[in-house]
Amino acid sequence: MNINSTILSYLEDIEHQYDVRVLLAVESGSRARGLFSDESDWDVRFVYVNKLDWYLNVNEGRDVIEEMFDDNIDMVGWELRKTLRLFQKSNPSLMEWLHSPVVYRADEDFLSRMRAMEPVYFNPIKTMYHYESLYIKHDKRYLQDSTNPLKRFLHYLRGILSCRWLEQHKTMPPVLFSELVKATVDDDSIRQKINVLIALKRQTKENDNLEVDASLVEYARKLAEHFEQTIPDFRPELSHAGDSLDLDGLLKEMVLR
Repeated sequence: MNINSTILSYLEDIEHQYDVRVLLAVESGSRARGLFSDESDWDVRFVYVNKLDWYLNVNEGRDVIEEMFDDNIDMVGWELRKTLRLFQKSNPSLMEWLHSPVVYRADEDFLSRMRAMEPVYFNPIKTMYHYESLYIKHDKRYLQDSTNPLKRFLHYLRGILSCRWLEQHKTMPPVLFSELVKATVDDDSIRQKINVLIALKRQTKENDNLEVDASLVEYARKLAEHFEQTIPDFRPELSHAGDSLDLDGLLKEMVLR
């Protein structure tokens, strides 16, 4: 099975069924992060635009499309106006879509303009709290007992290292986990151990519950303690969103096109 061709075919089916145009379709989840196995699902996320008549109603229509296809392909799409509102608020999930290393389909003009506007709307403070919440959630739900299962620990570590990237760069962290590790982990031995975990994660889902080396757990815990102390004082200058004029213009152009 050619998964790319299958996904593109499903996107065309969605366009015909809902009478929309897909502007961007990317992979999210484990396959975008490089933490997948052959058994992992495909989590396709897309942005679409409706025809002009959809926007000329007093009551707004449904602004999300959700479809689950065969072959474990899960597709969720956001309507363009909803997308731009979330972009203006620096929604971390949307920002991850825009940086996904796996792009199935893209209107290049739309994608390049969104990326060009990102420095205006990206909020590192909000994003820092998002990734802090990610690692705290995995710690409380899955890592408080005596074991540290591989899958949950990697999500925990991803949140922590994303905070480290934000502390250092104040821009959107890399989605691909191996790139994030390479950029934020200075200790060669720790980095090598993490890369071994990534390789194990990609072999089979049966490895998800393997226990993580104690030295890695200690490394992550120390970083988490660091951010517990420093995040309340994280106040970079890039913390305000721009006005919506450029977003209004992009919306009008994509709709009228």
